[in-house]
Amino acid sequence: MKLDTSDPIAVITGAGTGIGRCVAERFVADHHIVAIGRRPAPLDALAEAFPGRVTPLPLDVADHAAVDEALADIPALRVLVINHGICQTVPHDAPEAVHTFHRTLAINLSGAMHVLHALSPRIVDNGRVITVASGLGKLGRGGKSAYAASKHGLLGLTRCVAEELAPRGITVNGVCPGWVDTDMARADVVREAAGGDPAAVRAEAESHIPLGRFVKPDEVAALIAWLASPAANMITGQAYNISGGEFGA
Repeated sequence: MKLDTSDPIAVITGAGTGIGRCVAERFVADHHIVAIGRRPAPLDALAEAFPGRVTPLPLDVADHAAVDEALADIPALRVLVINHGICQTVPHDAPEAVHTFHRTLAINLSGAMHVLHALSPRIVDNGRVITVASGLGKLGRGGKSAYAASKHGLLGLTRCVAEELAPRGITVNGVCPGWVDTDMARADVVREAAGGDPAAVRAEAESHIPLGRFVKPDEVAALIAWLASPAANMITGQAYNISGGEFGA
């Protein structure tokens, strides 16, 4: 993949929908976006919305060799946002639990490592890396062992890479959303309803959020944009909660 651009480059994984799409929209005015995701259609829709500003790159980040090959020709980049992820509710002792655990870690955690390993040497000095973890990267919740383990691991990876890249002035931070009003979260609500009333499940979840509602994807994108700005020059190795007060650890 050859990029013909003089603009700073921002690489965003999980860029087709939800938080990733909002992040791309935040950065697209000042950066050329390399939009990575599993499904081509949402990436193509993003590229069509911003002609000449987005390069769609369908990619399975769990495949190390495929990541190395696909990202080999990306030149110097300024911002890397690692936002991809899957989430399934499976008790740890369910028949499918081990398969779910390995698949989730392969995408959410190993996939993050694959992208970081491929691209960090080409991040410009004083560049930015932001990882999208979760409140469940700090806490636990029944049925979410695979997802929580992957996000705990992602925060550990974030903090270690922050120390390694600090001599180059590159900051590496994580954001930890609570419930975010995305397609993935809405599907999770339906699954938790288990044939019951999804509206009741959502209302119950919102009752535990002091500010009373799910976070909007663009609100997470705004935090990511701030961490990529000069205002955050001296912040690295941190994990910022954005949950409406749902958790404070």
